[in-house]
Amino acid sequence: MKKWLVSFLAFLLLLSVIGCSSATPAPTSSDSTSQPNQPAANQPPPSKQKNELRVALSVAPPTLDLHKTTAIATQQVSWHIYEYLVTLDKEYKVVPMLAEKIELSEDGKTITLPLRKDIKFHNGKTMTAEDALASLNRWKELSSIGRAALANATISAKDGQTIQISLPQPSSAVLPALAYPQQGAVIMPKETIEAAGEEGVKEYIGTGPFQFVEWKQDQYIHLKKFADYKPLSEPTSGLAGKREAKVDDLYFIPVPDAATRVAGVQSGEFDFADEIPFDNYNLIKDDPNLVATITKPRRYNGLVFNSKNGLFANVKMRQAVNAALDMESIMLAATGDSQFFRLDHGLMYQEQAWYVDSGKEHYNQKNPEKAKQLLSEAGYKGEPITILGTRDYEFLYKSALLVKDQLEKVGMTVNLEIYDWPTLVSKRSDEKAWNIFFTFFPIYTNPTQTLFLDSRNKWPGWYSNPKMDQLLDQMRSTTNFDEEKKIFEQVQALFWEDVPVIKLGDMHGLTAQAKHVRDFNFFMDLSFWNVSVQ
Repeated sequence: MKKWLVSFLAFLLLLSVIGCSSATPAPTSSDSTSQPNQPAANQPPPSKQKNELRVALSVAPPTLDLHKTTAIATQQVSWHIYEYLVTLDKEYKVVPMLAEKIELSEDGKTITLPLRKDIKFHNGKTMTAEDALASLNRWKELSSIGRAALANATISAKDGQTIQISLPQPSSAVLPALAYPQQGAVIMPKETIEAAGEEGVKEYIGTGPFQFVEWKQDQYIHLKKFADYKPLSEPTSGLAGKREAKVDDLYFIPVPDAATRVAGVQSGEFDFADEIPFDNYNLIKDDPNLVATITKPRRYNGLVFNSKNGLFANVKMRQAVNAALDMESIMLAATGDSQFFRLDHGLMYQEQAWYVDSGKEHYNQKNPEKAKQLLSEAGYKGEPITILGTRDYEFLYKSALLVKDQLEKVGMTVNLEIYDWPTLVSKRSDEKAWNIFFTFFPIYTNPTQTLFLDSRNKWPGWYSNPKMDQLLDQMRSTTNFDEEKKIFEQVQALFWEDVPVIKLGDMHGLTAQAKHVRDFNFFMDLSFWNVSVQ
């Protein structure tokens, strides 16, 4: 009887051990995009280590191939992996990064970029001019900013450590384009580019302070400190100067739900969270364990007209909408608090040397009677206006609701269609599917990069004015900044006359971080080199 009882208890113990064990072994770093057993979305790495930083993002990047996409989420992760030949200092001036210096010929037609020596890629290979050449040619092919700035340029490897860009005429647009972070001209190994397919590169290999480890879809992207990184010695300034990986491991965790991001940073599950809803500002600010940061300048909100097809091919219709809008009430609806936005007409930001006043008289008119007069002159007879909006960005949704209300008050018939962001992006490519859509725009390093101004970009909205294209070309071919800025004054004045897009206002961001996160500084977007945890 005792033997039977002992055997039975042993059997029960065996069952309990089997029940508590994992059916699937933990994935290794080679499982870079696997999703074993479909684990719960947003599940962070299994254990919190001492010297790591966990960052909660509002969206997951579509790829980490920075040549391939304009997605902000891609930039937020990838510029820790990759670096540029040149970059921007805190004054938004172009300065060397992977280039040792910038040499400009007397006639302004040749830009020579000697490379820094003994720079290692994450796979151990030493960077050469052949790598830079392959990277720049691919970027020029894939990026609209690259195509515009280098349309007639010849890029060559002068020798094993020198890149040379030959131009048919002097251009002020080339260096700012090379420094532009979003869909940027980052340097990858030549072999990585040659092996890339239609979907992008197959390996994420750069020269940055962090190197790619693994990507668990819908869970996290893991980067680690690159031991052979060779930083610049100059003090940090904007995106320039010394960069250092001060944590061993950096995790980017997609957390689409804002309440989950807030709860996660409060509980310590995340060290840092982006895109905190503005109405949580006091909650974060009053928490003794957290630091709230208002990030600015960061973006400006806008509505885009279909200038090619339908009602808003008529400039008077566009001007009527612009006359009707009360920007302060729209931006207040979007943010809920005046400290999170700035009313400003400028296509470039006040913090940039480019800032000009032209066109200011057309901004924030709040003139319903003028709007009605322009509608009459345009021959508007109450035809329905289709506006595309989204709830994926709540501030855009709130803006759309208020704009709809203000347009209806001046006699317009408005049909507001709400979609998820990918669907909206898809629908805006159909020129017969919409009249207006809402979006936001990043910080440009040069006014000529503004996608909707140049008709040759064929950007949704399809604004086309030969005079605007001519002014942009004059800017690109002018190397004297003061002269170029005078031309930009004409560009911005013409923009506000033609209003292919209505700028609603500058909108800041809000981040939250644990108090043990040190030395986070915002410039253009999130960066975590030089950031430590203590």
